[in-house]
Amino acid sequence: MTKSSPDLLKVIGYARVSTAEQASEGLSLDAQEARIRAWCEATGAELVEVVREEGVSGTKLLAERAGGRHIAHLLGSRRPKADAVVVVRMDRLGRDAAEQIALLKRFRSGRVGLVAIAQQIDLATPHGRAMAQISAVFGELERGLIAERTAEALAEKRRQGRAWNHVPFGWRSVDGRLAPDREEQRTLDRIQKLRAAGFGYLKIAQALDAEHRRTKLGGRWQAMSVRSVLLTAERMSGAKVRHSSTSLT
Repeated sequence: MTKSSPDLLKVIGYARVSTAEQASEGLSLDAQEARIRAWCEATGAELVEVVREEGVSGTKLLAERAGGRHIAHLLGSRRPKADAVVVVRMDRLGRDAAEQIALLKRFRSGRVGLVAIAQQIDLATPHGRAMAQISAVFGELERGLIAERTAEALAEKRRQGRAWNHVPFGWRSVDGRLAPDREEQRTLDRIQKLRAAGFGYLKIAQALDAEHRRTKLGGRWQAMSVRSVLLTAERMSGAKVRHSSTSLT
C-alpha cells in the first residue's frame, strides 16, 4: 500500500460465509463486518464499502462469486476507488492455497493492498508478504486434515449403522440409527441398474424425472446428484458401482 498516512487510507471490506460456517462463532457476516469496522476505527482508515457474501463456498474462485467479482475488478482497475481490501482472515478470499498465493501476487504488485486482520498481514512489507504465503499453505493443510478426520468419523458412523447430519438417499433416521426407506431404496435400485446397463449420469437423471421419481428433498434429478447417490451407496455397501470422476454423461 502506498499511502503514507493511515488516516488517508481508503479501504473496502470483504466478508464471506459458506452455509456450513454461518453458525460458527466469529464467522458470521455481522461479526466479520464488526471486526473490519473496528480495525478501520483503530487505524484511522476510511471504510468506503463492505462487500458481503452469504452462503458462498470459499472453494469457488473469487472472480466467480457475485461479490468476489467486485474485488477482482478492483484489483484490475487502473483507478481503483480504494487503496486496500480488508478481510478478517485470508481464507475469506479463498480456501485454495494456489488461488490465495495468486491473489497475493496481484495485491503485492498492483495498486490495491491487502490487510488480513486475524493474521496481522499487511502487504506493505516483505515480512507481511512472506507471512501471507505461509498462512495460505498451512491453512490448506489444516483444512485437509479436518476433512480427513471428518471422513473417518463418518465412516465409523456408517459402519455402526448410525445416522449422521445428512441422511443418505435410500435411508431415513429412526432414533438416531439408519433404517431403509422403501420408496427411496426402489429408486436407488433403479439408478444402480441403469448405471450397470451403461447409462451416463445425465441420462439416468432424465430417466428418473420421466418416471416421476424425486430426490430426497423432492426436487428434480441432476447428473451430479445421481453421481453423489451412487458414490454414497458404494461407500455404505462396498458394492462396485461404475462411475467416472470426470464425465457426467
